[in-house]
Amino acid sequence: MTRTIWFARHAQSEYNKKKLFTGWHDPDLTQHGIHKAHDLKEELYGVIFDHIYSSPLKRALSTAQILADDKEIKIDDRLKERSYGDWSALNKEEVKLSEGVDNYYAARRGWETSPPNGESLKDVSLRVNPFINELPKSGNILVVSHGNTIRAISVLFGVNTETNVNSFEIKVGTVFKVKS
Repeated sequence: MTRTIWFARHAQSEYNKKKLFTGWHDPDLTQHGIHKAHDLKEELYGVIFDHIYSSPLKRALSTAQILADDKEIKIDDRLKERSYGDWSALNKEEVKLSEGVDNYYAARRGWETSPPNGESLKDVSLRVNPFINELPKSGNILVVSHGNTIRAISVLFGVNTETNVNSFEIKVGTVFKVKS
């Protein structure tokens, strides 16, 4: 049995456009984001997904709805973005200035450090691992989620490690594909 999983990061949201930490806040896609989701749909043309899953947050679910062609989307809370806690809705550059570069990057991209009252990537991996284990063992699977959720998933699949995941980047409106 083989399966291919396309982990799609949602298209551009209002917070992405403004360079704000989003986390569990729930902004809409921008018009540019809607167009990028349609571009991604064209990129995936010809792939027939046997199963489609999405985070419940609007930016991911809106992207999934564009990609799904009226197929059933299973919504799973475990696919939500990491919680940025006290950093949610704050400007990324302002947080970097106030926290200092080392503390900022340790919490933003490090495995075990979390923003104040937020989740670390390790926390996200512990949340999303049961979801991964419950996925069907064969077929084409689309999972629409968030950058840090996919970053944590990349470690679970052994594509990245806890130490190098800080440099792994998945842009909005793109996919990370895993065959397993």
